[in-house]
Amino acid sequence: MSRLLSIEYFKLRNSKYFWVLMVLFSIFLLAVPIGSKVFLDYLDSIGEEFLKGFPAGAIPLFDFVDIWQNLTYVYKSFSIFLGFITVISVCNEFSYGTIKQNVIDGLSRREFLWTKITFIVVNSLIISGLALVIGLMMGLLWSPVKDFSFIIKNIEFIGAYFLHLVTFQLFCMTIALLIKRSGITIALLIFYIFIIEKIATSIIQFHYKLPWLADLFPVKAIGNIIRLPFGKYIFQETQTYVSLPDLLTLGIYMALFYFAALHLVTKRDLR
Repeated sequence: MSRLLSIEYFKLRNSKYFWVLMVLFSIFLLAVPIGSKVFLDYLDSIGEEFLKGFPAGAIPLFDFVDIWQNLTYVYKSFSIFLGFITVISVCNEFSYGTIKQNVIDGLSRREFLWTKITFIVVNSLIISGLALVIGLMMGLLWSPVKDFSFIIKNIEFIGAYFLHLVTFQLFCMTIALLIKRSGITIALLIFYIFIIEKIATSIIQFHYKLPWLADLFPVKAIGNIIRLPFGKYIFQETQTYVSLPDLLTLGIYMALFYFAALHLVTKRDLR
């Protein structure tokens, strides 16, 4: 594994796009909780005049038990940045002919694929670790309860976030292997994720009343591992745990993307 990871790191270490996107993503990881806290404090300061005294700061967004789902739900909205890194990394292999050169130099096609997968897994581990550290810091600063039992309750959402990142990047990698051009792939992903699938799942869920079918679309299925948590603050029924059906669906998609990528790498022309 270390050999495959070193091969991928060697390709990316001097890449400006990689470092720029990673820095931007890291900034977002910190900016989201800090910005949310500042906003809630601001709402508290104007509460008497505009919110009729409603204590916005009392919403337990950063309380242990709640913080893990709240934080990872927001963080998964920025997964597209990691997807872009994966797309550019894969497509550059075809643009610069490095994939063919790697195979000529003795790297098998399967090993080439695993250089990308290893990088995806390690990258996801690092990001999930950062989310864990930031969640602990924010909770210890702002949560009124700090007992160990509260800190670790629902911490499985960090693991769910890791699986989400891996599967989403596998999805992006598969599309990149299919199209081989970074600009077209990124444009297509944006169009599909934010327009096509959003419209299709909304029609199926709200017009045809088939939410289970809408949940089977790939991006929605990948995102469903961490469900929207904020409804509970306005007394709506909310799923506050990682469900087995969502986990199984994610696992199926992870396997599908892997075997699709393996087929594209081993069976198609490398040009």
